[in-house]
Amino acid sequence: MGGPVTSTAAPTTGAGGCSAAGSRAHEAVLAVEVFSAGEIVQVEGRAGYWELMKPGPEGVWTVESARLENRVSARVAASALQRLAEAPRIRRGDLVMQRFPEQERASVVGAVAWLGQWVAVKEDPHSGGGPAMVDAIDRLEVVTAEQLASAVRLDVSHGGHRGRIVQAVVSARAGQFRVVCRCAPGAGEICRDGRAVTWCSTLDSARALWDWHVGRPDPIDSAA
Repeated sequence: MGGPVTSTAAPTTGAGGCSAAGSRAHEAVLAVEVFSAGEIVQVEGRAGYWELMKPGPEGVWTVESARLENRVSARVAASALQRLAEAPRIRRGDLVMQRFPEQERASVVGAVAWLGQWVAVKEDPHSGGGPAMVDAIDRLEVVTAEQLASAVRLDVSHGGHRGRIVQAVVSARAGQFRVVCRCAPGAGEICRDGRAVTWCSTLDSARALWDWHVGRPDPIDSAA
């Protein structure tokens, strides 16, 4: 929605080099903040937080109030924009996932709002226009479509066992694999010892875990 925008002004010079006025003008140019669409800022003379929507001519920005409901738009001068010391790191349009290694689905951020903490209004691209969900930004991680497309999602079966090998996309487990089977209790994760999910560092080791699992007696509802 538009790239970084900044105001520029040509410094004036007189005979013999740059005048004092020209030097001050040059310093002012260097001091101008560079903003981009999607940033959350404060606006001088206006309460609350505002999302930068798109730049306009003559250093004017269209902004939208960063709240969950009754959002309003306004046009303000770039000189009135004030960058936040701790602005939210997620913006409208980002593809995000909850920061849990078991998470498989991603959502598109439709808006960012302040509700005592920064939250993202998430739109599920597969929901067909279903209701949007709200999640705290500190629980989310930005991902790419390429990351999602390249993550392993492998269906496996043996006898009465039906399962999947799934590669984590986010968290410290990103790139690792877990194995699930419908016969396993709870969420179906296969565990070698105790209740902790067994994470595998390679696809081959995940296949070995599956082989270990199906090498045991078939589940009670086995089709074989």
